[in-house]
Formats: sequence, C-alpha cells, structure tokens
Amino acid sequence: MAAPRTAFAPGRFYGAPTIERRLPGVRLAHLAATMSAEHVDEHSHDDAHFVLATHGRYETTAWGPETEGPVLVYNPPGVVHRDRFVEAGGYFLAVSFAAGDWRTLADGGAAIDALRLTGPVARRAALRLTRSLLSAYAEPLSLEGLSLELAAEALAPPRDGDHRPPWLDLAESYLADAFDQPIGVADLARAAGVHPVHLARGYRRWLGAAPGERLRARRLERAADLLMRGRLPIGEIALAAGFCDQSHLNRQFRQAYGVTPGEFARLCSPRAARRPDVSGVQDAAATTP
Repeated sequence: MAAPRTAFAPGRFYGAPTIERRLPGVRLAHLAATMSAEHVDEHSHDDAHFVLATHGRYETTAWGPETEGPVLVYNPPGVVHRDRFVEAGGYFLAVSFAAGDWRTLADGGAAIDALRLTGPVARRAALRLTRSLLSAYAEPLSLEGLSLELAAEALAPPRDGDHRPPWLDLAESYLADAFDQPIGVADLARAAGVHPVHLARGYRRWLGAAPGERLRARRLERAADLLMRGRLPIGEIALAAGFCDQSHLNRQFRQAYGVTPGEFARLCSPRAARRPDVSGVQDAAATTP
C-alpha cells in the first residue's frame, strides 16, 4: 500500500525559516532547505504559494519553459508536485496565501496548474520581496504590495483558443544556444523558418516582447545563473553573458530585476540568511502546525 502524500499546513515547507513574517492575507518566509532530494516525495500544500530559489539548483514539476537564473514557481492550493533542491544547502523565499484568501483575490481568474514564472515582472517582484524581507526595516505595506504584484502574475487567465506556434520554440532555442553572439532578426527568422515581419509580430503577441528584449532576457538569465554559483567576478560574468562590460550588465540587471548584480549575489548567498546554522536542521518544519 502506497504511503499517503504529505499535505502541508499553510506556510509550512520542507525547510526551516531563517526569517518569517505574517501579514494580513499573506505569509512570507526565507527558508533553508532541510530535506535531501531523494527524500522529497510528491506532496501538496493547503495554500497557494510562490517559491523563489535563491541559492542552489532547484527542480520543479511546474509547467513552463526551463530557463537559467532564479527559479520562480507558483503552486495553487492542493496541487500535487515534487519540487526540490538537487543538492544540500538550498535557500528559498516562500510567499503563501491561504486558500480562501487566494480564491477571493483570484475571483475565478487564477491559473489552476502549477506554473514556472520566467517573466521579468514576476522575477523583479520576487527579488525585491526577498531583499525587503531580509531587511531589518521592511515596511508591512511594502511587503504586502510586492506580494500582490507577484500574485498578479498568476491571476491572468489564459485565453481560449490561443495556441503558441511551434516556430516560436525554434526561435527561442536558437536564442538559448547563441545568446552570447551577435544576433539579428534575420538570423532568428531563418532558424524558425518564418518571415522576419511574421517573427517580430509573433514575438510581441505571444511573449509580449520584441526579439531584442528576449535576447537581453536570455543574457540576464545567464548572468543570474553565474552569479548564483558565486565563482566568477562580476566583470567576467558580464562578458560571459554577452554584455559589453560590467557597467552595461549593471544597468540592464537593475532595470530588469530591480537589484544590482552585487545585491543579487548577496541575496543568493547563504550568508543572507539570518540563522545560517539551520542548514543542518532536520525536517522539523514538515510537521510543525
């Protein structure tokens, strides 16, 4: 007989909080992962929540494109999943909305499936929220506002009859492989097998961005991924990600994510945690009411 799946109470995760705040309608926590990947089984949560992996490699069963950089996931109440850190030492932000409060916010318009959020608006809100939560001077109004900005990214229902064209995936794959090289619209159109005008129109309709904006997003994702590893100076990361220099990366990164590369690296470091010793704590949080 199969063991019953774990159903976590609101605000509880496979993690021990380094800092936690409870506000009207939302719970915020920065947590250290406490369970190795092989011991994380399929489970669900009573609440709707967002998870931003701030340190460590994170795997998710949520729907959405796999991209580099910080992994950000939305899970509706009760959805069964097996999201986990591949290695020890992971840290993450959790933003939780009680099921009843989420239904009120959604008013029938929330996504019903787990989603991997890769857009700059969602990532910017999540990173700013992490920075604010870890600050000793975080204002409740700011935390609530950023939480709702993040929630809004999962509250837009998909339109019936919309089908993303296959050529767009070909173009995106080309961008992912050649983002650090000079790329023109003609190169993308050739890889996708469509006319350049058709490609530009399709990018705006389906991704809400021009091809150049998507190229910049890919470069920023690579820079964020390298910053999360913490092994290279920011100047070298800028060049490896396809930027002209460090100042170019600084401007683009702050504009996209709301933090500088240096601030992002600090947020993604285990040293950002208020209680770094929790990394060795076993999964007491899994059963805490």
